[in-house]
Amino acid sequence: SLYWASDPSISIRYYNDNANISLSYAVRHQYLFQTGFSNIGLPSEFWISNDNKHKPPYAQIVNLDCHIKILGGRFLLSPMFFYRSLHHQLEYQGSVLDCLNSDYTLANELCSENGYNYGASLMVRKTVGKLTGWASYTYTHARRHMDDYGDGTFPASHERPHEFNMVASYVPNKHWSFGATAVYASGTPYTRANSLYLLNNNIIMQYGKRNANRLKPYIRIDLSANYKWYGRKGFEQGVNFSVYNATCRENEKLRSEERRVGKECRS
Repeated sequence: SLYWASDPSISIRYYNDNANISLSYAVRHQYLFQTGFSNIGLPSEFWISNDNKHKPPYAQIVNLDCHIKILGGRFLLSPMFFYRSLHHQLEYQGSVLDCLNSDYTLANELCSENGYNYGASLMVRKTVGKLTGWASYTYTHARRHMDDYGDGTFPASHERPHEFNMVASYVPNKHWSFGATAVYASGTPYTRANSLYLLNNNIIMQYGKRNANRLKPYIRIDLSANYKWYGRKGFEQGVNFSVYNATCRENEKLRSEERRVGKECRS
């Protein structure tokens, strides 16, 4: 199928020595779309092109971006606000096990939906001095509505309402440097499996309300220390010591859900 569309955009910008503020509006079409198995709660996306049955997804986008220097330019404050109106979004409504059925057809498992995303983020960045780095917080509210699915409006599969990131670097002298990274993110939604059974040699899974469950928050702290020196010929040499997930947190990966469904399958 041949699809074409216009993608207009307009922006208004104000700036001076200490601030840069822009307001923009745009329409964007997409002729390859990404979907996946939302019921397992893990990264499992794949790409599909549009065809006669599925129109290209498009979005209306409004952004307000600000960059403001504070405390004599030592810090950069960057608040942002955004809104997305989404149309013809295609999502895979089936199960990861559907492909084992003899009458499986991918096109029959795709549903068209509309939705919206809105939210705000705030970033603070420090680029001068021995201690540098940045910290950011983002709030996102993402909802989808599927007319041919009985759950009405539900959270988008990628929604993480709260996300905090921080990166810091401390360089006390020319030899030593230390770094730290911290991540906190709300768990993504998933559709919980209520039962699994075999019917006419086909695996049938029954689910609860779409994306009504959510994984536990993802938390991770990484630490590093570096020592560098210069050899006789001026070559830089160094030693690095890093600790990944310093708090030894076991972030959730649907282990309990997998065990529960596996027990039902075996029984």
